[in-house]
Amino acid sequence: MALLIVSFLPACSKVEDNKNQETLNQNPTTIYISLYRTDSTKVQPELIEMVGDPHLLKQANEWKKDGIQVTLPSPDKVDRIYVLQYSYEGADPKSEYYMYVTDSEGNNYIKQFEYNDSYESYQGSLKKEDILNKIGPEDWHKVSAMELLH
Repeated sequence: MALLIVSFLPACSKVEDNKNQETLNQNPTTIYISLYRTDSTKVQPELIEMVGDPHLLKQANEWKKDGIQVTLPSPDKVDRIYVLQYSYEGADPKSEYYMYVTDSEGNNYIKQFEYNDSYESYQGSLKKEDILNKIGPEDWHKVSAMELLH
């Protein structure tokens, strides 16, 4: 019986590894782009764009992989804060969340994070400092400008 269990466990591990590899190679089916705005009465971050074009989705999926690890500039230099939701449909639907930040010098940064309701606010009452402190200063990557926003 023990031999049967021992031989079965590596097979399960291989299935999980293959599933993770498939997700890494899979393009999202939709990307939702939201922006924190201080001049709005809507819930923040506010949805500003929804992308479903397969060509653009593939580009956006590759774009986020091209960053180099850096330290995020201080909140006073941050110009805009976006939340990018990469949605994957299929047998195992899921979403990945990224914070995308632009600064006053034209630099762009991205960080994957676990989204929850604490990132939402009414009428833009969350301050840049609060949002950036919540997500943390580590694991940011400098990237080129996101083409979907131009």
